[in-house]
Amino acid sequence: LDENKHGKTVSTGKGSSGYDVRKEGDATVVLIGFPSVGKSTLLNCLTNANSKIASYQFTTLTAIPGMMEYRGAKIQVIDLPGIIKGAASGKGMGKKVLSVARNADLVLIVVDVFQPKHFSILVKELAEIGIKVNKKPPNVHIHKTEKGGISVSIDQDSQISESMVREMCRIYGIHNGRITIRDPDLTTDDLIDALAGNRVYPNSLIILNKIDLIDTSTLNAMIPFLEEDVEPVAANSNLI
Repeated sequence: LDENKHGKTVSTGKGSSGYDVRKEGDATVVLIGFPSVGKSTLLNCLTNANSKIASYQFTTLTAIPGMMEYRGAKIQVIDLPGIIKGAASGKGMGKKVLSVARNADLVLIVVDVFQPKHFSILVKELAEIGIKVNKKPPNVHIHKTEKGGISVSIDQDSQISESMVREMCRIYGIHNGRITIRDPDLTTDDLIDALAGNRVYPNSLIILNKIDLIDTSTLNAMIPFLEEDVEPVAANSNLI
């Protein structure tokens, strides 16, 4: 983010009518996190948008877009309302909030430095509505046909059996077609994702915010446990 803050920024900052935000610019980035982790402050730092900031939870109640220009590219940044555990099941309008990320080119998962465990919760909530961050689509090719039943081509060393593939196809309403699997490490969950056909696989980055409130040794000890690419920031102090 160090380079991003030097790009020319353009403020839009108008709240949408809800959570349906029209994609604009060359790329779309969404900010996802629990309430009061600093998403609005980060949006304002990056885009000069006017996203409301307060010290209490659930300040942002609609999707707030801002536009950042960087090296000639227009990047739309969207501040989403804070979500809570159970969002994928509908708590706190969570399904509507999370669904905005389906069309994003990059998901910024904003985590409070004092609540690093929130990262795994957020990834789980995203996965439960079919958003698989920092994962590649399963190497499964599905060619549906009108007749002929199911034929399966699978690696000899595969963890998944041909009979399991046939059964999963039946469950997902695929009765005729050719299924080709070329990943010996493919899991049952991966197969389900492929057969469901409604998963998305956006890139993501962890934004670990409020690092100005802890010492360097604590920060360095914490980052490896997040197991993903981490960008430490202090949005409130404009350290991005």
